Order: sequence, then C-alpha cells, then structure tokens
Amino acid sequence: MPWIYNLVNEDAASNSSVILGVGVSLTILSLTIVSLRFYVRGRIVRTVTIDDWIIGVTWIFAFIFVAITLAQSRWGLGLQDIGDFPLENLPESDFLQFVGATFYILSIFGFKISAIFTFLRMAVDLTYRRTITALAIACSMFHFCFFVAQLNRCSPVAKQLDPRVVKGTCLPLVSFSAAMGAFVILLNIVTMLSPIPILLHSCFSIRKNLIIGFIFILGVIVTLAQLMRILSISSQARKNDHYYALIWSIVEINLGMITVSIVPLAPLFPSFFFERGSIRSLSISSFDTRRSYDKLKNYLQKMRRQNKTWNRLVMFLGYGMMRKDVETGERGDATRTMSRVGSRMSSRMGHGGVGTSTDELTGPVIIMKTTEVIVSRDGDEQLSGKG
Repeated sequence: MPWIYNLVNEDAASNSSVILGVGVSLTILSLTIVSLRFYVRGRIVRTVTIDDWIIGVTWIFAFIFVAITLAQSRWGLGLQDIGDFPLENLPESDFLQFVGATFYILSIFGFKISAIFTFLRMAVDLTYRRTITALAIACSMFHFCFFVAQLNRCSPVAKQLDPRVVKGTCLPLVSFSAAMGAFVILLNIVTMLSPIPILLHSCFSIRKNLIIGFIFILGVIVTLAQLMRILSISSQARKNDHYYALIWSIVEINLGMITVSIVPLAPLFPSFFFERGSIRSLSISSFDTRRSYDKLKNYLQKMRRQNKTWNRLVMFLGYGMMRKDVETGERGDATRTMSRVGSRMSSRMGHGGVGTSTDELTGPVIIMKTTEVIVSRDGDEQLSGKG
C-alpha cells in the first residue's frame, strides 16, 4: 500500500521520507531538551516558573503541528511532480494546511514569550523590566493579530478550507506570508537582543561566553529559518506545494524551543558553569540603569573637560580668554593647589571682615614668597676686620 492516498502512479517521486525524518528527529530532540529543563527546574532548582510551563505547552503545539504535517504528506504533500498529485486529495490537504498554520503561529509565539519571561525573571532594574514587559505586550498583540488574520485570510472561510468553493476572495498568499514573516523576523531580532543590557553588566568566564555565543548563533539560525520559509512560500506558490516551507517551519519551531531552554539547563553542569557561588548565580543580574547613567554622565564630563574648544568657550564667556598654560594643560597641579588655598584665604578674609569686596573675591589669589640670599667671601671678611 503506497504512503500517499489515491496515488495513481505508484512510482511517483516524493519527499515524504524527508518530512518524516526531519519532523521526528527534531521533535525527539526538542522533547529531550524540554524534559531536561523541567527536571532541572523541578528537582535541582525546585522552582518551576511561568516560562517553563509556557515552553511545555509550546512543545505540545509543535508536536501537533509536526503530526499534521506528516498527515499532509499522506495526502500528497512532498510530491516532486505536481502532475502526480491526486485532485481528490485537495480538500483534505487544504484543511490540514489551514489547521496546521494555526498551531505554527501558537508555537512560534510560545517559545518567544517564554524567552521574554525568562529575561523578565532575571531582570532586577525597574526600567529594564518595563522594557521587557512592553516587548511581551507587543509580541502578544502581533501574534494574536497574526492568528486572527490567518483564520480569516479568505472570505468566506470555507474558501480557504475547500478549493471547490468558487465565490469569495482571499488575500494573496505570498504577500500575506511575506508581511507576517517580516514582523516575525523583527520580533525574533528584538527578542534575541533584549538580554544584551544584562550581559554587558555581567562578568562571565570564557566558557560561559562561549555558551552565550552558541545561543546567539542558534537564534540567528531560527531567524534564518523564518526567512527561508518566506522564500520557499514565494517560490512554491505556483505549484501549490509548501513542502520546503513546512520543513523550515519545523526547523524554526524546534530550534526555537531548544534555544530558549539552554540557559535553564546550566545547573546540570555546575563544574562547567559555576566556578563560584550557588547554582542560581546565572539568574542574578547586576544591571542597573542608574549606575549606567552615572557612568555615562561621568564619561561625558571627562570628555568635556578635556575638550579644548569647550574650555576655551567657557573661559571666553565667563572669565575672559584662557591662559596658554591652562590651555596646554601645564601647571595643572599648581592651579588646583592655588584654587584650594585661595578659597580658604577668601573664607578667612570674609570672616575677618577684610577683603570682602567683589574684586577681592573674584580676583586671582597669588601666594608671594621672598627669599633673601647673602653671598660673602673670605677675602671680604678679612678686609672688613682690618678696617
């Protein structure tokens, strides 16, 4: 019995084995990683949070999506020659395509929102937490709109489920997929870059930096998988076969779940990740917006003090032209010493009632020192003694 239903040409070439291999292997791999994540969070850390539950539900959605894709292969998905596709399989194939798209949207939303909640759990700075919360709201709103638009891409909806329905209109598949895919890629990039403020203010060993780099590489691969999915839809729209698009969708979903589950697995390897401290040290952030702002402010003030043009302008507007020794940086220590001594002398003179005029307070303070040197010779002393 052939794998594809109602197939007339039993020798027709099909890519159903590729769909089966990619779908089953990546599903088993993601199941292993997600199961290890729940083991670590439940038995080692003993804290299962909302991001863990979200990734668990996301895996269920991804499993259903892979199962629907495998079912589509039995109704003709993956046939290399469109002429071998049985026309009586179109209603079932289109219905499975419609249902599978909804679980795909739920899956990509699930692993992104799980990553965002992980970053929110790690954040301690109020401003950063508000930014992550805004990102979570934006991500939720977009995927909700994507979900509703996918369900109502055709009017009436029956036209999307059954190609025999003639009346009605549908949004162009290529344009719709490209527009939604562009927003998905944008959210992937923003989500991938959102933990950078934490990383910039954390001290990690070389091994941890390598793991972080590996996670970012996986994030780039997930984003590229979405891009390849869009290109596959546009290239295969004429043949009404979305084999490559569904393959890239499976890769994107499962790699996304694996990527966001690597950091929670750190307590499994304490000797590798944690040279010191407890197993919770990876979740502790030293990021502080106020401290970062103070560092930036001090840096700008330092650059402003070293800017000769700025100093020349300030001196010209407030005190006249800048002296050459100040402009070139000479007598820096002497100037600071004279300023401190001058301020003390001014305060003492003010308390004594002497020198309290504006000219004396604003005038330059100069420390005068006189040294008397007497030079004598032995011959002069002898002459003066005889006289």
